[in-house]
Amino acid sequence: MSATADLEGVEPITGHYVHVDIGGVDHRIYVEENGPDDGIPLLCQHTAGCNNQEWRHLLTDEDITDEFRVIAYDLPFHGKSVPPTTQEWWSEDYTLTAKRFAETIVAIADALELEDPVYMGSSMGGNIVLELADWHPDRFRALVGLECGAHSPGFYIDWLDHPQVNTTEVNAYSCWGLMAKQSPEQARRETMYLYEQGATGVFKGDLYYYSVDHDYRDKLDQVKADECPVYIVNGEYDYLTTPEDGRETAKGIGEGATAVEMAEIGHFPMSENPTLFNAYLREVLDDVTGERTSKLPDTLTPEDVGVDVEQVKAAAGERGEHPAR
Repeated sequence: MSATADLEGVEPITGHYVHVDIGGVDHRIYVEENGPDDGIPLLCQHTAGCNNQEWRHLLTDEDITDEFRVIAYDLPFHGKSVPPTTQEWWSEDYTLTAKRFAETIVAIADALELEDPVYMGSSMGGNIVLELADWHPDRFRALVGLECGAHSPGFYIDWLDHPQVNTTEVNAYSCWGLMAKQSPEQARRETMYLYEQGATGVFKGDLYYYSVDHDYRDKLDQVKADECPVYIVNGEYDYLTTPEDGRETAKGIGEGATAVEMAEIGHFPMSENPTLFNAYLREVLDDVTGERTSKLPDTLTPEDVGVDVEQVKAAAGERGEHPAR
């Protein structure tokens, strides 16, 4: 055990690296986790061009980590998961495909020897639940797609990797309008700050999957939600993949698919308003585990989960963090 584990000011998050074989190439993947070793694994995927810091508030939420082993990783080329040392990766543009994305997630779950995990991802990480339920339904207990849609075109654009564009700043500010006005400014600014940390070309490369390679409009009948439950959970203020997009996607999938709208939150729920999102997530996870006795509502509101959004904003401004519920 670490000598700092019991110190009052040290968060209970553990960080480590795991070597993962992806397509025959060894990748050194950075992982952070918190929760009991025998807890239900909750594997968390960050958004395009970002890293696992988006999940830092979930990793310290005792209401979640008492039951779930929360695991947040950095995809290859993101955050602390540096490019593979055996490849001349600089000789070609980074481009994420649906096949490679799904293969990577499954490979990480396998390398960590996760048994019957719940997968959760947001934005591109939300979209990929459709491929996972299509290609790997037997690998997961449930799939939670935040800000998920069958198709999200229009964002694979050249100026996101252009020598005359300050892509660090552009990428960050492209996120601002996707967040809800009710979310604390400190948390929204932090979300932008995280987007300023990505390597050149990685955001654009992720968006190849998001806007080009991912298209399930005519394939929703292939999503095996009857074998692995799929939850599509979209924020009210997300105009990329709207709550209505989520409902239409779930309707197209049919049995085993559930759509839920999150009121008063946007495209980056876990980082823009963690207090509200974690409360919403608890409702979904209770449904996954069977602890929930009633059907999930079409829309979850702050009132449903006992969160006062104005109080959250005020407390975050005073303390620089999200308050406990």
